[in-house]
Amino acid sequence: MNKILKLSPVSLSLIFVLHISCNTHDEITLDLFNQILSYRNTGLAKIEDELFSDASRAFNSLIRLAPQEASGYANLGWSYLQSPGKLDSAEIMLQRAADLSNDNPDIDYLIAKTYELTGRPDKAKEVLINVLRGSSNHILSIYQLSEYYRRTSNNNGKQEAERLLKKIIEVIPGNIAAHLKFIELSIKNGNSEEALFSLQTVNQILPSLPDEAAPLSNNAIQHLRNNDFDKALVQALMFHNLLKSTTYYKSGITELRGNPGPISGRPLYRFTNLKAPKMTVKEKALITIKYVDITEKIGLGNISQVSTFDIGDYDGDGNQDMFFSQWRGNKQTTKHSFFYNRNGEWKIVNSKFGINHKGRDIKSVTADYDNDGFLDLLIINNLKSKLYKNDGSGQFTDVTDISGLSLPLNTMDAGFFDYDLEGDLDVFVVTTTKNKLFRNNSDGTFTDVSKRSTISELSNSSVDMAFGDFDDDGDVDLFVVNMNGSNRYYNNRRQGYFNDNTKMTGLSFAGTPSNVEVADYNNDGFLDLFITDLSGENHTIFKNMNDGSFEKDNQVLSQINELDSFAGIQAEFFDVDNDGNLDLLVSGSPTSKENYSSGLLLLHHNGQGGFDNISSILPNNTGLIEQIRTDDIDNDGDLDIILLDDRGNLRVLRNDGGNINNHLKVRLAGLRTGSSKNNYFGFGSKLEIKSEGLYQMRAVAKPITHFGLGSREEADIVRVVWSNGVAQNRYAPKKNQTIVETQVLKGSCPYLYAWNGAKFVFVTDVLWPSALGMPLGIMAGEPFFAFPNSTDEFLSFSGEKIRPYNDKYMLKFTSELWETPYLDKVNLVALDHPDSIDVYINETFTPPPYPPKRIYRVSEKHHPVSAIDDRGNDLKQSLIEQDLTYTSHLTPDKYQGITELHDLTLDFGDFNDTDSIFLFLQGWLFPTDASINVNISQSINTNLIFPSIQAINENGGWETIIGNIGFPKGKNKTIVVDLTDKFLSSDYRLRIRTNMQIYWDYIFLSTDVSDENVKIITMEPSSAILQYRGFSIVNRKNFSSPHIPDYYDITTGQKWRDLTGTYTKYGDVLPLLLESDSKYVIMNAGDEISLEFLTSDLPSVDTGWRRDFLFYNDGWLKDGDLNTANGQTVDLLPFHGMSKYPYDNNEAYPNSIEFTDYRKNYNTRTVTTDSFKNAIRSYSSANEHQGRANAK
Repeated sequence: MNKILKLSPVSLSLIFVLHISCNTHDEITLDLFNQILSYRNTGLAKIEDELFSDASRAFNSLIRLAPQEASGYANLGWSYLQSPGKLDSAEIMLQRAADLSNDNPDIDYLIAKTYELTGRPDKAKEVLINVLRGSSNHILSIYQLSEYYRRTSNNNGKQEAERLLKKIIEVIPGNIAAHLKFIELSIKNGNSEEALFSLQTVNQILPSLPDEAAPLSNNAIQHLRNNDFDKALVQALMFHNLLKSTTYYKSGITELRGNPGPISGRPLYRFTNLKAPKMTVKEKALITIKYVDITEKIGLGNISQVSTFDIGDYDGDGNQDMFFSQWRGNKQTTKHSFFYNRNGEWKIVNSKFGINHKGRDIKSVTADYDNDGFLDLLIINNLKSKLYKNDGSGQFTDVTDISGLSLPLNTMDAGFFDYDLEGDLDVFVVTTTKNKLFRNNSDGTFTDVSKRSTISELSNSSVDMAFGDFDDDGDVDLFVVNMNGSNRYYNNRRQGYFNDNTKMTGLSFAGTPSNVEVADYNNDGFLDLFITDLSGENHTIFKNMNDGSFEKDNQVLSQINELDSFAGIQAEFFDVDNDGNLDLLVSGSPTSKENYSSGLLLLHHNGQGGFDNISSILPNNTGLIEQIRTDDIDNDGDLDIILLDDRGNLRVLRNDGGNINNHLKVRLAGLRTGSSKNNYFGFGSKLEIKSEGLYQMRAVAKPITHFGLGSREEADIVRVVWSNGVAQNRYAPKKNQTIVETQVLKGSCPYLYAWNGAKFVFVTDVLWPSALGMPLGIMAGEPFFAFPNSTDEFLSFSGEKIRPYNDKYMLKFTSELWETPYLDKVNLVALDHPDSIDVYINETFTPPPYPPKRIYRVSEKHHPVSAIDDRGNDLKQSLIEQDLTYTSHLTPDKYQGITELHDLTLDFGDFNDTDSIFLFLQGWLFPTDASINVNISQSINTNLIFPSIQAINENGGWETIIGNIGFPKGKNKTIVVDLTDKFLSSDYRLRIRTNMQIYWDYIFLSTDVSDENVKIITMEPSSAILQYRGFSIVNRKNFSSPHIPDYYDITTGQKWRDLTGTYTKYGDVLPLLLESDSKYVIMNAGDEISLEFLTSDLPSVDTGWRRDFLFYNDGWLKDGDLNTANGQTVDLLPFHGMSKYPYDNNEAYPNSIEFTDYRKNYNTRTVTTDSFKNAIRSYSSANEHQGRANAK
């Protein structure tokens, strides 16, 4: 980087003074380190308050004590940047910082900013380009460069700006502002596919759109599909401009710029060069951190009589706000207020936001109950509890009555969790008598399922509850705290039921419990419990023994004598100093009156299996504390404390110094449309991180989850196991990382690849007709499941996709999704036919009895003369050739596999003189899954509408002629519909209507479909070898194209939570695939069967003929979806002739000697979930790279 040599006299004298001061590379004393920290914390606090002159004085003092520490110069330079007339001084300080900390992207970015502000944009650009050479994901630099290029008039510059913005949305895919800027540039640059994909992504991840925004987005999408760039740009710009006023757009801009002020960038929070003195963990915490009471400063000093409060980003601007209720006992009225955080400026709003009711509020609970992306409020009240819906604009609506959420008057507390694992948040209520569970129906209403779920059988005075996957089996369990200590542990059995497993868990408690907190306090990957005791004698940490049972950890708190005489009311685990270990904050009061002033205990995890009392870093005289919350309310990377005392006073304690260590904030964003059913903020998901040797895990219970990283620069990997069970990895996450749910298929089908003469290519997906244990709905209050029949299916593929190699055809049958195939029989069928005809087979999904195999020989095809959707879009060009260019007219609904109801009207001309008419439709289906089906069955607003065909009747109106034609069995399948004698008039138009996510590629009519002149030769496999392979990377061209796996681009290792049990051993499995006899190959995810079929007995293909193929497979498939019956295990084993699945005690898998020998000889490979559970704990970046290299 080029350095600036111009120095003012003042600056020269300053640097002279600096150089004669102490050298911070030498060991420094504790006292000196404490002074340096004090100036550092003061300076950063003054920056936060925008008191830049005061900040400059603090950093000048820091520099005098530590002249070799780059962060002092960098932050002094930052302060000068914000001060009028000090750009030269800013540049000098920043250059000095860069000299001390080479290639620091944050410092170099600020230097580039000084160049920009002093009229040297080319030099600024040069610096930023250099930053990206060493830090390719530095968002501020990428965005600033994109802005430079976007403002150029030449096309190359705009193309480069588009490339940079695409990089941003790859790194932070949840940033709406980056997406919208990218869309605008992509349209201007003529890249319709890029713009379309990003615009559809925005619709998936945005909170509910304003009413006026949705038409603009939809219009832009339609114009892009028609390649009308001018009209698309107009609509996209209007859409962009409308969203600029939203809080989530503004927060996106802040993320791209580093701060919301006029000059982009950010200060440095960590020391870069300073070598801290040796000290104990406790000493470091006591010296580094102080909690400063900022209640008066932010405007809460006059607030009193508060009965409850909660924290949340209620306006979606990325800042944590506060809601509180004040009970005016003398007037017997309640006043409700919001305390909005506007990037550090706080504003109280106490009227005209829709929350208004009588009675005293006891508790307030924040969650997004309706999955619209905005945080709602459930308020527990002594007269009538209330549910308020947030519309995202600062307005709340009382929906209590219409929702059916009628809480008992004796309600003590409530919490949101997804008990039935289908993607929305249900409500559990603790009362002084019987507790209640309300199921969310996904349509704005709730149903009381307390009795059915078996959680309200006992009558106890309950005071608190905790949710978490305590036994680590993939579903959320429930722990209830009762006032008399008779606590209850309910294990989630799935399908909406719980078991009371209290006696087996070791969770006996002898005191008077008041609160329970859940966390992995020892970083072993399992959720532990801390129960506070009102008597002050029995506070207990229960250590999870890795199987859902617990033991009291009597040693971990043994050094905290103050706990023995402290009446605990509430507690919270949090990382006070970002060292990667969870600390513990306990509120209440000492039991002795002389110590009444100390209502908080702050217990610091010492990293050696114990806690130290560091309460001295808290302000004195807090009094009795009733409620506490921890959150980063000032967005500086460390966790602050908000508390409520027994006199109704709110206080805010700012953490000064906790951000000296690094941190990671993770926000989850479930898809709002096209979702595989996760709640929007990912509540109930499991987050794991690995950073060098440090492993941490959290159960997601609020929109932002905070991790401390200690001195580590970044996390190596973050894995989220979404509440629907799907795992998603993010490598090298950003410090503030939003993880957007990836739309993936959890299950549906194994893949079939064939050797095409040069390589293995994807051919088709198989075993589609089977869905063992998949719930299809609810009948008489109980779920009913898919039919138990095996697949018995033929699937077609072109002869161009398979070529012989050494006199054999080679196929690869792979299991790559979250499912277990039971493959019983396979054949390869050659179809020889004249070159002038095409052959098809009906690949429609229909329930049994399956229609017999029929080969359709087509010599003449009648393509539609017009094809129009319900919005008037011309889709003809997408349908007249089999070219994998699909119709793209669908608008996704909130569920994967379901769209808005849509029509496709086809006109084929005149067919009056024909005896028979058959309709052929080729396309693919994006399916729902077990959890989505459960969710749909609970809602009155959503139904799956199967494709129907309508024709014009004699009166000129549309009339249904076939109510359900079925749907494609996965990717690129053919549906054949016999329309002979079905037309109602001489008008041969057809209309296909459905809300299923089906994309068509090729449609035609044929009048001659006999199977004459087709030679059929069936081949049995000559070899079948089962082995482990791994998982293909899938690619998707656009939103209307299927996910296609690449056989050669694979990852190895653990992807899914395996179904446990005994699988078929690796090796020769040919004998198991020759007959449909219930002796099958049981495959796990990642397995592959290499199949070979000899070509030596095949006749040669006649001149003028060609050879196509069918693949026959018989077997079953069971998804690992959390709502699949018996979806956790390989058992129950299916068999031909079973009447249902799961079958009951009246049926059983055959146990004759023949079958017991089969199981003994073949099914010997035991699979557990240990690999999945330990995947992140045992992760190393080196192993990951090596695994990819070996796979390739």
